[in-house]
Amino acid sequence: MTRTIATINFKGGSGKTTTAVNLGMALALHGARVLLVDLDPQGNVAEWLGVARLVTVSDILTGRAEWTSGVVSARDRLDVLPSDRRLGEVERALTTQKAPAEAVATRLAGVERAGYDYVIFDCAPSISLLSECALLLAREVIVPISMEYLALLGARDAIIEILRARRLSGDRSARLALVVPTFYSERQLKSQDMLRVLRDRFPGMVSPPIRVSVRISESSSHQLSIFEYDPHGPGSEDFAQLADDVIARGRRHG
Repeated sequence: MTRTIATINFKGGSGKTTTAVNLGMALALHGARVLLVDLDPQGNVAEWLGVARLVTVSDILTGRAEWTSGVVSARDRLDVLPSDRRLGEVERALTTQKAPAEAVATRLAGVERAGYDYVIFDCAPSISLLSECALLLAREVIVPISMEYLALLGARDAIIEILRARRLSGDRSARLALVVPTFYSERQLKSQDMLRVLRDRFPGMVSPPIRVSVRISESSSHQLSIFEYDPHGPGSEDFAQLADDVIARGRRHG
């Protein structure tokens, strides 16, 4: 059965797209078939992986194309449904419709029946129609949280939206599955304190942290995942461990 996952935090700079791209790559390296769906108008997923954007989510949501025509192969077993900057305008236009989130979700509903092992939605860092749509489509939510207080507030807002989406959908939509500490530094007391706070607030739901690494940020400018750019470095180790955690939790809940 396809696992549908949204990566979401309403505070920018929390490592949300970094998590989506590198977790997706890690799962593909495990042999899973993965689809990354970019619901952020910045369109960073396609840029990061260096894939073409001939048909995007914008075209799909306006009815110009079916979602299958936008899927691009990024790596072996890793596909991308890209976004572009038109998506912000499309989203604003859609808000005038009746039940817009449900209408958007209907246009993308086929992704969970397409034979992928994982579909990962990368969401914009804001409370929006597209974020609400992702929470209706996804069954699990991963919240990356950088080691700063404002990111924790963004996570709080994300969790409120998760609960709201569950009520609207009759409790069939997303649940908070995992909190991922990002930009973690063992040498900084702030990081250690934030990690303790997360483990206290989300018992049993906090993954091992993703350590701060210049190699991770460099990898995006080279249009490579961390596994391609620095395969033996700490970033690859951390995201491989995150993938192991996601897989293990799926078995327990499966």
